[in-house]
Amino acid sequence: MARLWYLRRGVAWPPVLGCCGAALITALLVVRWPDSAGVLVPGVLACCAGAAAFVYDEAALPVVAVTPRGAGWRRRLRLGVTLVPLSVWALVVTLRPGDVPLDRPGWWLLGDATLLLVTGSAALASRRRVSTPGALLAPVVAVAVIAPVTLSGMFMWGTLYPIGDFPGAVRTVWLVVAATATVVCAAGLLPDGSSVRTWALRFAGLSALVSPSSVHFKERV
Repeated sequence: MARLWYLRRGVAWPPVLGCCGAALITALLVVRWPDSAGVLVPGVLACCAGAAAFVYDEAALPVVAVTPRGAGWRRRLRLGVTLVPLSVWALVVTLRPGDVPLDRPGWWLLGDATLLLVTGSAALASRRRVSTPGALLAPVVAVAVIAPVTLSGMFMWGTLYPIGDFPGAVRTVWLVVAATATVVCAAGLLPDGSSVRTWALRFAGLSALVSPSSVHFKERV
């Protein structure tokens, strides 16, 4: 109950749901103008990514950070809110508005990778006591998502948002983005006072404890 109460009261639902609504409206535009899917479908992704950017907005962050549960509990709980824009994206790709030939696995991959990267970035900002990362992150993400469409049109480059066949090279790019997103999310969810270096030192300490015992065991054998 406490978790539901916190999610209902603490999450900035208006911008999250507003961006998700904009994504659904853009998907309806794809139904009306399927020939423009190369621009409109990335627009849907930009709206969903904007929603993910607002997941960690919390004006009362300085107060919440010093509660007994701590800010780490809050960040882990808010990660689940990303399921809202992820669900919107999955629904749009599954339905293929306007009968646009989207390669579902490829578009699910690029959408999930983008949204998790944005969420992880927002979590990192929240970990550094930034109360409203979405205000800065959302417009930056929107430009970054749409930029490949503009650049590919200007310079005749290959697109990162292929309609139809999903080339292996493009899939590799998005797999790298997904791997990066995983690392960023993991870093954003680390407990307060911890760092990647701290965990590496802890792992090294465990290795040092295990190694002497293993050597001693070999000597006895």
